[in-house]
Amino acid sequence: MKTEDLIAELAAAPAAAPPTTLERRAALGVGLGVLVTLALFLWTLGPRPGLAAALADPVVAAKTVLPLVLGGMALVLSLRAARPGVPGGALARAVWAVPVAVAGLVLWAFAATPPEARMAAFVGHSIAVCLPAVVILSLPIYAGLVAALRSGAPVRPALSGALAGLAAGGIACGIYSTFCVEDTPLFYGVWYSLAVCLATGLGAVIGARALRW
Repeated sequence: MKTEDLIAELAAAPAAAPPTTLERRAALGVGLGVLVTLALFLWTLGPRPGLAAALADPVVAAKTVLPLVLGGMALVLSLRAARPGVPGGALARAVWAVPVAVAGLVLWAFAATPPEARMAAFVGHSIAVCLPAVVILSLPIYAGLVAALRSGAPVRPALSGALAGLAAGGIACGIYSTFCVEDTPLFYGVWYSLAVCLATGLGAVIGARALRW
């Protein structure tokens, strides 16, 4: 392609949305997605009995707080990834503090749980609900976020899609956790992490096509 042709093509292409526009669209998309997810959650699952009392235990609260923190950080990173030349910065390193904290909780629970009870705590009784529920609940949030990211200019569509999936998966996981009565990190530290990874992988696959220029 000649330089003149390239310049003409770039000039004819729609300009990426200004940061403020991208952020507004992301807030709207994620907000609507969360509302749909909440409606779906309340219709199909709903919060557990005695939720407020359960959340008074820091170990139980962690299974809600940590995914939401991860989702919020991934949301910011996904917006940065939609702008060419904008680095993830310190946040891209800080986000790893969440899986490190989860790993610490799992190791603590492993040591604190009697050996004969570890397998039962790890397997629990709701894996078949947990994994698909988190992924399904993440889809409305992911759709709203990706719709906003399409107004940006992500140069690595698969990475942007993965970050959007991580954001949606983290938020959906935090919502799902208010239903789940599996309160040991031996369960939620492993299976919640897998569910969020599945949402992230699905986000990368979809984003590779949906966010391509």
